[in-house]
Amino acid sequence: MRSLRSFRILVADSIRIWGGAQRFIVELADGLTRRGHYVAVQTSPGTPLATRARERRIPVREVRTRADSAPWTVFPLAVRLRREPFDFVITTFDKDLRTTGLAARLAGRGTIIIHTRECDDPVKDKPRYRWFYTRVADHILVNSQATLDTTLSSAPWLDKTRASVLYKGIDLGDYADPDPGPWRRRLDPTGDRVVVGYAGQLIGRKRIDVLMRLLASPELASLPWCLAIAGKGPTENHLREEAGRLGLDGRVKFCGFVDAVHQWMAAIDVFALPSFIEGFGYVLAEAGAAGKPSVAYRASSIPEVVVDGDTALLAPKGDDAAFAANLKKLIVDAELRHTLGAAARRDVFQRHGLDSMIERMERILTGLHSAKTDPPGVSPA
Repeated sequence: MRSLRSFRILVADSIRIWGGAQRFIVELADGLTRRGHYVAVQTSPGTPLATRARERRIPVREVRTRADSAPWTVFPLAVRLRREPFDFVITTFDKDLRTTGLAARLAGRGTIIIHTRECDDPVKDKPRYRWFYTRVADHILVNSQATLDTTLSSAPWLDKTRASVLYKGIDLGDYADPDPGPWRRRLDPTGDRVVVGYAGQLIGRKRIDVLMRLLASPELASLPWCLAIAGKGPTENHLREEAGRLGLDGRVKFCGFVDAVHQWMAAIDVFALPSFIEGFGYVLAEAGAAGKPSVAYRASSIPEVVVDGDTALLAPKGDDAAFAANLKKLIVDAELRHTLGAAARRDVFQRHGLDSMIERMERILTGLHSAKTDPPGVSPA
């Protein structure tokens, strides 16, 4: 269903890092713009999001929003949003709901406020969360069924009809024929290693140190593997020290932030995701698009992105021994890697394309706008 009209949309994100949420914003804004809508991005000054958005010719507003709900933050935003109204304001973190979302409500121009939840952590049981989620936000947009279930179970006061799932999509054009050569030569210069890859933020809840300890165990240490870690984050120094302590110097390669991740994914053999909590597993879809099988846990949104035994091997949540056993299976069995990887590529190309995400988002926007302007009974798709 294509929208019968174009919308003015402002997406507000104050986080200063580049991660999956910021990537989603740029791709969403670009996709909706190509479908005839006006989309602007509001972010903090000097963020990677501002740079990436401008590279796509997306209008950018750089605004400091340091204090939640503070009048000196909210009122100037409200004045501007009253003078330059939007049909929709999308806030991506709770701080943005408490600043830009509140400003849009105070502006009094009938803007529909959509708040997104990017991780399946519970909603905090505090009065201010209840107030902002029910009195400021018109709709809650989550990135997986797992996130929706956690949101509703932790916030029983939230009407489930005011929430929708929007699975993320990836640009499949990047994966039509990626060139693994440069990265493969860097990761496996001798050509005799199975490259296990991790990509994402280097933060504690990703459990990358656990992954290294499992690879260093007697069952796996003697196998011909190396570990490639793509990403940046506050635990990098700790992880480097841990690699040395485990005797993995030379077997763990820190790749830093990787821009052309499709080429990096094409260069690895197995993707490993050791975390228990994810929002939408972008990296699992990216690995699958590159024809790579994954090892992960049966937790959070992960079983929604990959299919256990078909495109990935999943261990029960918390069962590190089973995770290690699955890693071993894929390290020693090239045929299994190929079979699961080929199935993963087919699955991602069928289910996780960027165009599908944009079309779904447009249906949600059209449904919310119709519900506001048409007789009762119309709800978002």
